[in-house]
Amino acid sequence: MDTGYLDIVLDPLRSLRILRCDRCVNSILEKKKIQLTLSLLLVILFISFSLVAQTIKPENPIQFKIKNAGITVDGTISDWMVEVDFDPKKLAQSSIQGTANPVSIETGIKLRDRHLQGREYFDVKKYPEIRLQSKSFKTNGKNTFIGIFELQIRAVKKEVEIPFSVANSEKQRKFKGEFVIDRLDFGLGEKSLVLSDEVRVYLEF
Repeated sequence: MDTGYLDIVLDPLRSLRILRCDRCVNSILEKKKIQLTLSLLLVILFISFSLVAQTIKPENPIQFKIKNAGITVDGTISDWMVEVDFDPKKLAQSSIQGTANPVSIETGIKLRDRHLQGREYFDVKKYPEIRLQSKSFKTNGKNTFIGIFELQIRAVKKEVEIPFSVANSEKQRKFKGEFVIDRLDFGLGEKSLVLSDEVRVYLEF
């Protein structure tokens, strides 16, 4: 312990002649040691609880597939983040949430990408984020689960069911899932004889 700090604490007491014996000094020292130890433990506990949720910047982009004129078009959204607090033994307390930036959408054709970013589809200037927030989980077999999530695209929020698996390794856990949405439910374009309503989405992080 810093003796200079103790002198600051004890000197006013000495000047008042409250402390004149070693026993009194030792008692004060022990109390200060206990207080500092408890403070340190509280800091450690706070840090530990703060680190339960893990923020991930996935290496793999979000992938999606949609049929256009009978041909499957592949696309990605590369800029996205996930915050994971998931314990298979405590599903009720678990949480997964993510955000994605539709400005980073790519389909292999720049003109089509700009069209998807425009007002008819994602309208990225007005709605710069896609949001996904878990509401509940249930087991679906060994290392597989089903999550109910709230998905927000543009100003529309809808529940989606996402089956996913969790693979554990020595270094990290890998989450992998896929689900289907109806693009019209979220105001992504209009009904079309050419473009399918169904979009299949793939997540891996």
